[in-house]
Amino acid sequence: MRDLFLSIDAGGTAVKAAVFDGEGRLVALKAIDVATLHRPNGWVEREAEPFWQGTARAIRELTASVIPAERIAIVGCTGFGNGVFLVDADGRPTRDGIVSVDHRAQPLVDALVEDGTAGEIEAVTGHRLWGGQTVMQLAWLARHEPETVRRTRFALPCKDFLRMRLTGVAATDPTDASGGGLFNLEAGGYDPDLFGRLGIPEFFERLPPVVENSAVAGTVSRAAAAETGLLEGTPVVAGMMDVSACVLGSGAIGDDVLTMIAGTWSINAVEADGRAEGRPPILNMLHRDRACRLLAAGSPTSAGNLTWYLSRAAGGGVTFEEANRLVAASGVAGRRCHFLPYVNGPQPRRGAFVGLVNSDDRGSMLRAIYEGVAFRHRRHGEEVAAFVAPRRPKVIRLAGGASKSRAWTQIFADVCGMPVEVCEGDELGALGTAICASVAAGLHRDLPTAVRAMCRVTRSSEPDPALRDLYEERYRQFLTIDETLSGLFEEPARQGD
Repeated sequence: MRDLFLSIDAGGTAVKAAVFDGEGRLVALKAIDVATLHRPNGWVEREAEPFWQGTARAIRELTASVIPAERIAIVGCTGFGNGVFLVDADGRPTRDGIVSVDHRAQPLVDALVEDGTAGEIEAVTGHRLWGGQTVMQLAWLARHEPETVRRTRFALPCKDFLRMRLTGVAATDPTDASGGGLFNLEAGGYDPDLFGRLGIPEFFERLPPVVENSAVAGTVSRAAAAETGLLEGTPVVAGMMDVSACVLGSGAIGDDVLTMIAGTWSINAVEADGRAEGRPPILNMLHRDRACRLLAAGSPTSAGNLTWYLSRAAGGGVTFEEANRLVAASGVAGRRCHFLPYVNGPQPRRGAFVGLVNSDDRGSMLRAIYEGVAFRHRRHGEEVAAFVAPRRPKVIRLAGGASKSRAWTQIFADVCGMPVEVCEGDELGALGTAICASVAAGLHRDLPTAVRAMCRVTRSSEPDPALRDLYEERYRQFLTIDETLSGLFEEPARQGD
């Protein structure tokens, strides 16, 4: 009986194989750590072959002893967006994959901004140019590794690399293709003029075909079946970028819901029907089988800051649960420091505690971390919500590590002045892909119908009206401190420009 959906979720530190039933409940999960390589020269890459081997192992550990392969109706993949994996016609890597936090292409972006070309390109792609964006990484590769490009047949996002190894078929979906800056967004497809303007026409012929999110993109090959234990011929759905998948798995449908994904990255997203006016956001993707766009703003300023504090500053002596208890016990109205949540960047910013006083202790410093992360989410949320004005999101769906903390969820509600809802389950990105798979399998008519059947809100937090003025003042202080110190760590040459 084929009644289950297998989702492959490729993240920054691990790849997960998650199995869901038709009601969206997690049945089984296997996670395998995969290495992200931080090169001495600042490049951030992933060895593609071990990446695939880890994925195959995660699936094989499920099919060998937990879930019979005969029960898997369909497979889907999701993974981090942007970055790029170059492969030959057989899906074998021609170089290590480049991860989206690798900004080797930023000087190219800076040059395009300086000469005015960036605005012309952004008008076509609908995205703000940035150094980790797929299209800019392709521009860097064309300039610096032409021989590698000649040996390459396809340039793929990470999830599509894994799917090609599962199926032998190269394909992508509209979220990764548009989200990587590869589409003429208004036309809804690849644009040879765009690649010509960037001086990379050779990559236009190396782009994979585009398959809709809830459509089948291939079937498990004989070779992949031997490696994973899956049945040969099992359908594999196109799926979507992890941001889109997490929004879908959070049950967020419509422009009245603001999704905040609080992991290493602060991702803040809202659906939109029309064009984003003004300078575009960092993500502006065709979403949900092209039913709408998904607009997102973000930076690496979220729950990863707490991970740093607990592992490094606290030396592993404070658990996540203990941190939540300390924050809950720390007075909201008491005098305390601010925290700038930039231990993971973006450069040139740096993390900092500011305004420490002798009444500060571990609890108040942890509360400052929780608040600083929420302040940064609010700032990004305001940026992206402006694109759907005069409509205003009415509720926040919170996902990621912060959503596991009731104290942090309440801080998000109080800081943002909006109700915050948390959905059932921890693997919401994988769930979003399972939702796509359920539609492809014919279990549900379309993605909104599948979302209603497979997503459930389990708890919510209302903002405390008594804290509104206090948090408005602390938010104002946070923005002032951030703006004042933002140039402190810039390189001297840049400060003198």
